[in-house]
Amino acid sequence: MKTIGTVIATYKGEKYLEEQLDSIVNQSLKPDKIIVVDDCSIDGTISIIAKYKEKYPEMIIFEQNERNLGHKRTFERGISMCKTDYIALSDQDDIWEPDKIERCYCALEQNKDAKLCFHDFKLVDEEGNLFAKSYWESASISLPVSGAEARKRLVNLTNVISGCAMFFSSDLKEHLLPMPDSKWSLHDWWIAVIAFFLGNPIIVKEALTRYRFHKNQVCSLALNIKRGRKRRTLKEVPYKVKREVGRIIFRKRIAEMRLQEEKERKRALSQDVLKAIGVYKALSLNHISNEELSNLKDILESNI
Repeated sequence: MKTIGTVIATYKGEKYLEEQLDSIVNQSLKPDKIIVVDDCSIDGTISIIAKYKEKYPEMIIFEQNERNLGHKRTFERGISMCKTDYIALSDQDDIWEPDKIERCYCALEQNKDAKLCFHDFKLVDEEGNLFAKSYWESASISLPVSGAEARKRLVNLTNVISGCAMFFSSDLKEHLLPMPDSKWSLHDWWIAVIAFFLGNPIIVKEALTRYRFHKNQVCSLALNIKRGRKRRTLKEVPYKVKREVGRIIFRKRIAEMRLQEEKERKRALSQDVLKAIGVYKALSLNHISNEELSNLKDILESNI
């Protein structure tokens, strides 16, 4: 039987991490390894992981980043450490259904050329209460998609699979790593690109994870700045008019910056997909028609 690994990236995850780890170690088909990489947490996350590592010393492998690397690089490090035949990605705050690994493992074992399978998931609140039985039914875009439609969306720089729903063959690691440097390239989007160009990912229709929505406390500097008293000055232009002109100029600059940023995003991501197409051609794969491939390249090259 092939080996199975789970990769978890943690960061300040003390509130929900134990429930997620319990759902993983109690799977009907247990993972051989659980790779946990922490991104410099300053709460109780490390002590929780230490407790589970002591309880499951042969199963859990733990590493902590020396400095904060962010979500993508932390997952990248975890994937590089995972030496199993199959890899499942896990968020730190979800809950896996008991048969998630078993269902995904069987799906890939029965479809050798798939390389990756993905599933639906339920949506729950902070307390774990269900508020949507299917993410795919709740999504604002039509999901799930596979094959040519998935590649079309990826080329148009839209992700089609959430990382928490991925289960893939380690055969893909050779082409996944290292992940692209661009700040716009997310780990799950990049894995989907590689999987759909180098394999034939398949859909597992069941919702095998409970995806938790919860509040993230984000401190906004703007909210903490006290407003000073307005100083009266004599100007040829009335204060209100001047203020409105300033707002118009500011909005215009922001719009120009966003437009430029979007161009840079399209350029960077398009170059990444073209690299994946280059690997597809170098491997002499033939599951994509020449017409489809040509159309996809035209879209990508127009962004560069």
